[in-house]
Amino acid sequence: MRESFTSTTFLILVITLQVKSQSTIDTLFSTAAPSISNTLAEPENATVSIEILDLDDVLASVKNDSKAPIGLPIVPAGFGNRPFMHAVNNNYRKEELMGRTLRLVVPKLEPPYVNYVNFSDAEVARRGYGPGVVIEILKMMGQRLNLTYAIIPSSEGKWGAQLDNGTWTGAFGMMYRKEADILGGAAIMQYDRGLVTDLTHPFQYAPTTMLIRSPLNFHDDTWLILTASLRWEVWAFTIGSIIASGMILYLLVRFLACANEVRYSMVDSVWMFYAVSVQQGVPTQPRSWSCRVMYALWWMGAVTLQATFTGSLVALFAVDKTTMPFNNIQQLVRLVQGSRWRIIMDGTTTTRTTMIRESESQTYRDLWYEMSVNRKVDYVNGTDAAIDLLLANPYYAFLGPEDTLKYWAAVDCRLTMISEGILPTYLSIPFAKDSEYSSYASTLIRDLVERGFIAKWITDYTSAMAIMKGNNKCATQSTAADKYLDLSKAQGAFWVLCAGFGAGIFLFMLEMIYKGVRMIWKNYREEKAKTVEVGDSVDQEEKISKQYLQA
Repeated sequence: MRESFTSTTFLILVITLQVKSQSTIDTLFSTAAPSISNTLAEPENATVSIEILDLDDVLASVKNDSKAPIGLPIVPAGFGNRPFMHAVNNNYRKEELMGRTLRLVVPKLEPPYVNYVNFSDAEVARRGYGPGVVIEILKMMGQRLNLTYAIIPSSEGKWGAQLDNGTWTGAFGMMYRKEADILGGAAIMQYDRGLVTDLTHPFQYAPTTMLIRSPLNFHDDTWLILTASLRWEVWAFTIGSIIASGMILYLLVRFLACANEVRYSMVDSVWMFYAVSVQQGVPTQPRSWSCRVMYALWWMGAVTLQATFTGSLVALFAVDKTTMPFNNIQQLVRLVQGSRWRIIMDGTTTTRTTMIRESESQTYRDLWYEMSVNRKVDYVNGTDAAIDLLLANPYYAFLGPEDTLKYWAAVDCRLTMISEGILPTYLSIPFAKDSEYSSYASTLIRDLVERGFIAKWITDYTSAMAIMKGNNKCATQSTAADKYLDLSKAQGAFWVLCAGFGAGIFLFMLEMIYKGVRMIWKNYREEKAKTVEVGDSVDQEEKISKQYLQA
């Protein structure tokens, strides 16, 4: 009886401690992340002034070779041969990691990785979207280990770069000086960064993409009805097929003359296949089976071609087509070289600039020459400033992380993302060098990636912001007139009609000239024949007269 009472009391005590522990965790996470200073204001409410950073200062921080501080080696181990990642040690004891306070430095807000810095569920319910991928990962790790995060504001608001003396600036400088335990941001995995911090298992593959202001629709619809439905090579091949088929038919009817085949001329043969291509009949059908089969197959091909043409027109007028100024990095570089196009880049990090400078590709060498020598690049303080500058200038291209630019293209219809990915990178969360939490965080991140949570968080945030912002900046009120085909798009048909009138008049003049020349030639020959005939009759009369006189 006593043992039963003791067991029951112990069970009640355990349940009470668990409830109290969970309450303590919720309290910690509701108060662990107070509202941050102005450097971490909400992106949707922030008023960003476009500040162009000094290009010489930015380019001076870009180096060819990174100088590693002495005594900080990196060991490739853990999840495969990743020299940028810390050595994973799975021999840690979870009990030793629980219940601590970790210093967290957040260099800047960068949706969808860092949307805001608050770990409470109440904040998620209030805003309607999560805090971002990085904060979600840290939040889950804090819940499992009962951690508290002490937010340390970043005075510079930048990621930071390595100086010539081996020290660092910005948020990585705070990590290097042991002023922070975690860098709360999506950091690009680099060798020099891996020397001073523990870079976790990558949670996202993030190539660089290009964002531009949405281009206008067609500028010239003169030949839209012809050139947009079928390409020029299709029209050329169709015309060539009509002429070639007419020549073949002309030869066939010549060989089949003995079989009582219709004697088509060369013009009539070509005209027959043209009539078939526009779904028209011919006055006289061929009699032989060889010509009939050829004629019938041509008719089937013409039906297919006409159906394709009609379907292309329907699709063309149903959806507005835009003309992109470029579709890949090579075309962008040519535009930068030969026109007023410029590049926008985030000046808070020089990682992508360094990748462009150190690339062996001729395309990136040409781009680096335009950026460093011709100075066709503007560095701004953050993504928001880059978007404002992009919307104000149509001849700019913003190079940034794919997920961030995809988010902006989804929430603002005035922006368009070029789908080609360049400068491939992996994103990680930096921990302090030789941190006891690096291995645990890497294991957690790998599990979240495999289960699809990272992709879900990014998609959920993008969808939520698209719904909240409405993406109606380009919305126009639809009218009844918009449902009908206007003259601008249909003018190509009338130009074809005018071309037909012109060709008819031209051929009419040629026919009149030809008939006039033939008539003149015929009259000339007749007059000449009469003259010869009269001369012959005179000679004959003179010859008769001479014979008569001689007799």
